[in-house]
Amino acid sequence: MNFVSRTLSTNASLNNNNPTPPRPPILRYAVATAAAAALLVAGLQRPSLASSAPPSPPPLVDTLPAEEDEERRLEDHLASRPDDAESLRSLMELKVKLNKIPEAILAVDRLIEANPGDTELHLLKAHLQTYGDDVDTARAGFEGILAKDPYCVEAYHGLVMAVTTDSEDSQAVEKELSVLTRQIEAAMEGCRREKKKEELRDFRLLLAQVTVMQNDYEKALGIYKELVKEDPRDFRPYLCQGIIYTLMRKKSEAEKQFETYRRLVPKGHPYARYFNDGMVAMKAFSERLE
Repeated sequence: MNFVSRTLSTNASLNNNNPTPPRPPILRYAVATAAAAALLVAGLQRPSLASSAPPSPPPLVDTLPAEEDEERRLEDHLASRPDDAESLRSLMELKVKLNKIPEAILAVDRLIEANPGDTELHLLKAHLQTYGDDVDTARAGFEGILAKDPYCVEAYHGLVMAVTTDSEDSQAVEKELSVLTRQIEAAMEGCRREKKKEELRDFRLLLAQVTVMQNDYEKALGIYKELVKEDPRDFRPYLCQGIIYTLMRKKSEAEKQFETYRRLVPKGHPYARYFNDGMVAMKAFSERLE
């Protein structure tokens, strides 16, 4: 996933008490990009979103022969049993792993043919289109989903991904993120009126993530701390705070948050792998910056 965030004008510090030397624009740009990637993967993953969450990004290693063998096996199997949805989904995930995004999208299309009303499949397709840099089509897909369900948090999540992937013009990204922020806040008001508590919490997580992409770390931390007070058992805000503290080079505070996250995340949680990947990636990225 190629997440892109905006570059801010030179900042003397991240907060008044712990001044941080200003970073070159390209370095601040890279930090914000890495933060966006980790936070957007971490923040919205709960079991109800399992089938719509984007698969892992393609690996940065050579393809293993075993994976190619499995790909051929699944394709041969589906040639005789084209309606085997489980095998088709496995093939799609393998295509993503092998960085064959157009072929993965074709597999999702076959799943959609069998279940045209499944919103999560349409979300999955739009996510893959973003991966494949077909951003305009992805955005149209997410917007189509929102036209039917204005409280689909994952579709807003996808739009944020698409916006930050679509342009390296920091001013254009800033403008579009501001528009999305207003739309998210309007959806949050609707959730409050209709007492959609779970969706409202997810929207608040997403809003905090967009705030990080705008480099307002303190505001984002405030949102996460409020979420922790309301539900101390939700492990997502701890991970997100750990990522922010890592970016702020506050290692001890970051480790405290990561430790709480590790203690709370259920063993075998379907998205623990995504959380762990994001946490490790951000810690390694911070160490490289040092």
